[in-house]
Amino acid sequence: MAGNVGTQSLAVTIRVLMDEKLKGRQKLFLVLKESRVGLTNGLILGLASFAVVGFYIFLFKGEAAGFSFAVSACISLSLILVMFLSSIVGTVIPILFKKIHVDPAVASGPLITTVNDLVAVVSYYGLAWLVLIRMFHMA
Repeated sequence: MAGNVGTQSLAVTIRVLMDEKLKGRQKLFLVLKESRVGLTNGLILGLASFAVVGFYIFLFKGEAAGFSFAVSACISLSLILVMFLSSIVGTVIPILFKKIHVDPAVASGPLITTVNDLVAVVSYYGLAWLVLIRMFHMA
């Protein structure tokens, strides 16, 4: 999902950057707008995944409700965080490349994909680690 969100933000940003008269305030507005879209999509998909994954683990895998929804909370929170951050990264990187006179259409894709993958992995495993520690402290 991070790659999809980042690529979409990249496409929108590159299209907007074709306007050579773009001011700094307009660029900031673009970043804010894309981050709102990423956060909204993340919230929708995160809440849906929380319910679906939580009930799936609880009902079909036979795990306790606490464990089931702790796992689904990790997935949900990391999805929300990653989609939000990916929309920002997908918008800011092409703006930075344009600023240093590097074609953002050529240079942005691989960097955005790499950064978004790293953010996704660190977010998911970081949250999983925190939940795991929390669960063992409660036991």
